[in-house]
Amino acid sequence: MKKNNPTISVIVPVYNAEKYLKTCLNSIVNQTYPNLEIICVNDGSPDNSLEILKSYSKKDSRIKLINQKNQGLSGARNSGLKIATGDFITFVDSDDEINLKMLEEMLNILENTHADIATCSFKETFPNGKTKSFGKNYSKKVYDTENALRAMLKETGFNVTATMKLFSKNTLKNVKFPVGKLHEDVGTTYKAILNAKKLVFVPNDYYIYHHHQSSIIYNFNDQKFDLIKLTDQMCDDIDSKYPDLINATNERRIRARFSILRQIPPSHPQVKTILKYLKEHRDYITKNPEATTADKIALTLALTNVKLFQFAYKLKS
Repeated sequence: MKKNNPTISVIVPVYNAEKYLKTCLNSIVNQTYPNLEIICVNDGSPDNSLEILKSYSKKDSRIKLINQKNQGLSGARNSGLKIATGDFITFVDSDDEINLKMLEEMLNILENTHADIATCSFKETFPNGKTKSFGKNYSKKVYDTENALRAMLKETGFNVTATMKLFSKNTLKNVKFPVGKLHEDVGTTYKAILNAKKLVFVPNDYYIYHHHQSSIIYNFNDQKFDLIKLTDQMCDDIDSKYPDLINATNERRIRARFSILRQIPPSHPQVKTILKYLKEHRDYITKNPEATTADKIALTLALTNVKLFQFAYKLKS
């Protein structure tokens, strides 16, 4: 245990997670670092999630249980933030799990580097049994604010998700998740980074992200267009404070459109709107020294044939 024994608040939003919740909670309550405040927010689950949470809270006094009407992931995380008393804060989604050493080792890294935010890599698991690890292509790195934003925008190890990170509490001061929006992390994480002076990335796959057939990536609905709105707002804010990141933000704006275009039915009326944006802003890729070859190929395919673009993405995946 650390000399000053700081408390880590672990915020777990829960909605219809009865199939996965025990695995998630076990990975938290059995952490090698014990000084935890585990805030579980039952967000109006109609399944047995609440009963599971009550059972765990009776066995472990570190668990604080909030039971509320459904407000969505952002609302649940915000409720957890309101009562969090920890010196550090992390988020774990209720259908995921974390390595048992994650919080101890990330706290050590924060204290050894005197950083404000630590972020780790992750491993994905899929319904077909396959797994994908992301940390092997990167190494440990300490960032200042601007370079952390650049890495986040370009997804070079440091990503935009609120999970996989250990935040010092002050970096989340006055930061709220946008209620009623999908891709809420895009509208939130960069604000915490802006509040940090030093950040550190470690390539360890401490976070395990489980894909399910019900996961957001498998189902398209119009609310997914929130990604574009939140990305543009994020990029506008970053541009105003760090204008030297303009190439990275421009690339990110295009990638947000790519993300929607690869999921959207080709007959959807918004396809034309996205393609119009790509045509009008093709310089964001073609004349961008930071754009990747993959970006340039994707742009060419998208402007040539949307179905071909989507087929190529499926092959790549």
